[in-house]
Amino acid sequence: MNWLDRLTIAAAIAFLVLVAFSMWDDGPLDWIFPVGEVKAIDFKTLERSPKPNQFLMCPSGYCAAQTEAASPVYNVSVEALTSGWDRMIAGEPRLKRLAEDAEKNTVEYVQRTPLMRYPDIISVQFIALGPDRSTLAIYSRLIYGRSDMGVNEARVRSWMKKLTSALAVARA
Repeated sequence: MNWLDRLTIAAAIAFLVLVAFSMWDDGPLDWIFPVGEVKAIDFKTLERSPKPNQFLMCPSGYCAAQTEAASPVYNVSVEALTSGWDRMIAGEPRLKRLAEDAEKNTVEYVQRTPLMRYPDIISVQFIALGPDRSTLAIYSRLIYGRSDMGVNEARVRSWMKKLTSALAVARA
């Protein structure tokens, strides 16, 4: 067996180990890429980093920072919006709730990428606009690296579609 065959076998073994580690919740890759302390954010005073690895959706005029999208307004109470969100988010893979502040209607999550298990932080605030009107602000960002290849935007847009569907089902 020559050196190229040995190198190929070693690479194959390393790949299999990586795949095995990626399937292990709270395993070695989670230790290598820790979340660290996640501080609650205030959407009204949020200052974003200059990195392109984040996506912010807020109601028009609510956030001080520049947003990529305006949040939709829902014709449901903030309690119904929160409940619909909880139903929708329950099916998301590799997602953990890190913190919740019921007084401020905020929730912090971490969602890890499938293979390397890089952590992304997602902050959500549910906002009452009246007895039967509400909206939310979402800030999704990665911890490690510079580019997210559009993952944070895709996540938020996907969740918003699922939330709209979940609320429509609940009202039917």
